[in-house]
Amino acid sequence: MINYEFPLNEKIRKFLRIEELFQKMDMQIKTNHKFHDYTMFEIIFNLMATASRSDLKVELIQELEKQSIKISKKRNTEANKKIINEIKKIKVALEKNQLQPGYFFGDDRLIQEIKSRSDSPFGILSTDFPAFKYWLENEKKLFRQNYFKKRLEPFLVVKDAINMILMLLRKDLVLQSVKTNKGFFQIKLNPLTKSDLVTVSLSFGSKIIPDVSSNKYAINIQFADTKNKKIDKEIKFKFGITAF
Repeated sequence: MINYEFPLNEKIRKFLRIEELFQKMDMQIKTNHKFHDYTMFEIIFNLMATASRSDLKVELIQELEKQSIKISKKRNTEANKKIINEIKKIKVALEKNQLQPGYFFGDDRLIQEIKSRSDSPFGILSTDFPAFKYWLENEKKLFRQNYFKKRLEPFLVVKDAINMILMLLRKDLVLQSVKTNKGFFQIKLNPLTKSDLVTVSLSFGSKIIPDVSSNKYAINIQFADTKNKKIDKEIKFKFGITAF
């Protein structure tokens, strides 16, 4: 099954976007492809622009505190105690984190120049950048891996915080099997009840793509094929809404 997630507010949309950046980071760190370094620099710049923001740090701390209080009011189980303790550790680490906001490079002139060149239409190229060419060809693989790990280390607590928050959000998701006869599905919402995330689950071979729109009164799903043509037939899928 393919799970399509659709955020219902800007906060969750931001968390999902940053989560995906960290997923790309984890994947690239493991790869040995020759263009790995190019992608890693692009990921670092994207994280600097998003995950280093001071307002995000405040938002994450507040959300972690809220979730800790919410869980403490539930049954006093070992599982809940473990989650609360993990939340406290992440929150303390986040409060102590000295991540510089924005494009802070310190005295690293190489990455400053790479950032400048990454803004060009051609992106990062070694063809007209001899210093970067030298770095790629002469520095050992382990050295370059350690360089990226050091650059990414201040972001890891942000990664832990977002992973924890989204894990708790998804934890309460219940998918229900539903169907629609006209390629369109709508579910009414209670405008007094908060909703954060919609998940639509379809089989891999369905060749169907959902498009979700919403307001405080309803969630609408329009199904289309892979050529973006609306579908007018019975569709079976799974659907769920979750909120903090």
